[in-house]
Order: sequence, then C-alpha cells, then structure tokens
Amino acid sequence: MNILEQSDEQIRELADIIWSDMVTGANNKDWELYSKYMLEESADEQARAAVEHQWQYSKMFTSLTQEREYLGVLRQDDHVLVLWKQWSTKVDGDFLVMLYLKTIAEEVKVIGSWIR
Repeated sequence: MNILEQSDEQIRELADIIWSDMVTGANNKDWELYSKYMLEESADEQARAAVEHQWQYSKMFTSLTQEREYLGVLRQDDHVLVLWKQWSTKVDGDFLVMLYLKTIAEEVKVIGSWIR
C-alpha cells in the first residue's frame, strides 16, 4: 500500500492508529510500543536514549491525551505529514503534532515525528 495513493481519510485512519500507539507508548514510557512503526534503523539505541531523555525531563511528553484535533494531511515528494492539535494532562496549552509517514517495502513507516 503506497501511502501517497491513499485518500486523506484513509491516511487519517492509519495515522490515528499509529499516533495512538505512540501516545500510549510515550505515556507509559514503553519504547517497544512507541517505536513499533518506526524504521528499524531509526529505532536505534541513540534514538531510544533521546526519547527516554524526553520522557525523564518533559512532563508534556509523558502526559499526552488520546483526545486530539485532526488538522489535515500534507503530501510531499515521497511521504505525507499528518497534523493534529494535541493536549497534555499536565501541561497547559495546545501542541502541534506532525507525524511523517512513508511507504517502505509495502509498509507504512514513521520516518519522523515532531511535537511542539
């Protein structure tokens, strides 16, 4: 399945599943669940250490709500960005989430994520 050939709604449905797992993984400090959809080479020990550092020092990164507001899909050369407004149970304010998804060997993989 090439993600670029999917409708925005199909992309949203898939991205919701992926982001929900990443949120649960972050909130529970569960690296295996958090990195489940990442490329194997992107889920290395250095990446794990960086994420675990954020889990240790960022209240927001371990208190994300499953509630979020879908903002849209942006299609780029070989990947898509899915955007949401996200909230935390411990940090006030709105956060922007961008999840970068790409089809690699017939599987949709997370090639990046950003929350600010």
